[in-house]
Amino acid sequence: MPLYEICHSTPLTPAQKSHLAQSITRLHSTTFHTPSLFVNVRFTAPEPVGDYFVAGKPMQPTSPNRVIATVRTGGGRTKEAFDEVAKKIQGFWDDVVVNADGAKGNDVRRHRKLHFIVFTGMLAVVENGVVIPGAGEEGSWLKNNMAYFKEQAEVGNDEHFKDMLKEIEEREDLKSMIL
Repeated sequence: MPLYEICHSTPLTPAQKSHLAQSITRLHSTTFHTPSLFVNVRFTAPEPVGDYFVAGKPMQPTSPNRVIATVRTGGGRTKEAFDEVAKKIQGFWDDVVVNADGAKGNDVRRHRKLHFIVFTGMLAVVENGVVIPGAGEEGSWLKNNMAYFKEQAEVGNDEHFKDMLKEIEEREDLKSMIL
C-alpha cells in the first residue's frame, strides 16, 4: 500500500537498511492497521553531485538524505497522524544513521542528517493481485480478499502470504477486522 522511498547519499550498511525498513514497516502497519506485506520500503541512490538544488544552490558535496512516502490518505488519517509518523521516522534515522558509530563533528552529522520526510497521496493501486482499499476500508477489504490471500498462501505456496495470514492471527487490530 504505501511506498517509502529512502534516497540516501550517506552510505548505509545492510544492517542499517534492514533496521530502517523493519522499523518503518512496523510503524506504518500498526499505526494505520495495514498488513506488513503491503508496506514497501525502497532504498535508492542519490542524484549526481550538482543535480539537486536547495534555495537555488546545488547541494554540495552530496544530495540530501530524504524519505518520500506515497500513502493512502483520508479515512481518518489526519495530517497530525502523518506528522507523528514522520517524527518517529526521523528518530529511527537519527538512531541508526546520524548517531551510528558514535559519530561526532558537525560535518559528519550534517552529511548524515535527514533533510526531509514527505507524504504524498496515492489515487489507486493494485498490489499483489488485489485492488488496494481506500484509507479506513481495511476491514471490509481484508474480509473480501481473505479467500484470495489463503489461496496464494496454500495453493500458490507463497511465503509472503503465509506470513501475512500468521500476522493477521497474531495482531489483535487486524484479527478484529475480519471477525
